[in-house]
Amino acid sequence: MSTEEAAETQGEGSQALILAGQTINLALLNAIHLWAAATTDAESACRHDLLRSKRQAVSSFFAHCGKHPGEVTALDVQGWRDALEGKGFKPATVYARISRLSSFYTWVMRDPALGQFINSNPAQNARPKCPKPYQTESSKALDDDQISALMRFVRVKAASGGVVGKRDYALLLFFITTGMRRQEVVGLRGSDIELRKDDLVVRCRVKGGDYVGRAVNETLVREALLDYLSSCDRMNVLGSNRPLWTRHDRAGRAGAPLSSHSFSKNLKGYARAADIEKIHIHQTRHTFARIISEETGSIVETQDALGHKNLATTRVYIGRIAVKRDKHSRQVTARLNIHR
Repeated sequence: MSTEEAAETQGEGSQALILAGQTINLALLNAIHLWAAATTDAESACRHDLLRSKRQAVSSFFAHCGKHPGEVTALDVQGWRDALEGKGFKPATVYARISRLSSFYTWVMRDPALGQFINSNPAQNARPKCPKPYQTESSKALDDDQISALMRFVRVKAASGGVVGKRDYALLLFFITTGMRRQEVVGLRGSDIELRKDDLVVRCRVKGGDYVGRAVNETLVREALLDYLSSCDRMNVLGSNRPLWTRHDRAGRAGAPLSSHSFSKNLKGYARAADIEKIHIHQTRHTFARIISEETGSIVETQDALGHKNLATTRVYIGRIAVKRDKHSRQVTARLNIHR
């Protein structure tokens, strides 16, 4: 359906929304919103981002195919998959979007009222194979020169007096010195921070739903956080349930929580200025893992620092990004009596 046809349909009085040149019936949009809300943890720190991502993925499919959910076939989903791949989307992104479409159909089919119109899940067999983990750009650790150059640039920006620079410098310090995940840092509330005499304690909900406390001894982190909060007159956020990080751009509502997307956009700009071609927030976690592994030489200590429950996950991190210490080459050459 063309944009003109969509506009004509609206003019006839049907309730529809034009999206990317197509129409999405408001009843369908309502179902998408209900599904997203029902399948997303109400207490998730990244609930807002998850809801938006889920709704966007499923809505974009129906805008692409222009069919009623009950008329969609596996060929339609395959066509969408081909279109996404043709636009250069990464395999992990394509897999995630089709998985969300499949989740939507599964939820609808179980609903007593909506399920009577849907007989099958056309996305179930159209998904590509799940991409192997840790094979993306975001899993590549930065080297010491890269992370140092990045930190220098953001530190200078913070020193210039801008609130955004101070916020982003404090954020980057949190990421690189703790190895915390994206939403664990971005989703922090004032009550999650306990200031002590020489350090601070961060408490947050980690992957798996547990609350974990983490001491941060590096005074730079504490100083950068306080500098940011005082620069925007938000010291009173500490101890409250309000967001620790907020937006300060003109487009953002005063006091609105900072989204990971907004910080990611800034981070990419800082990286370009530091002559780093590509960067993802998750690389800070892998960089942290690399440094801890190389400094300690212990996979157990690295596991503890990352908060992994499964040592196998840490092994993947280490095998992927870290240079292992040589503990045995001299023993081997001595035993074999190999000399210059």
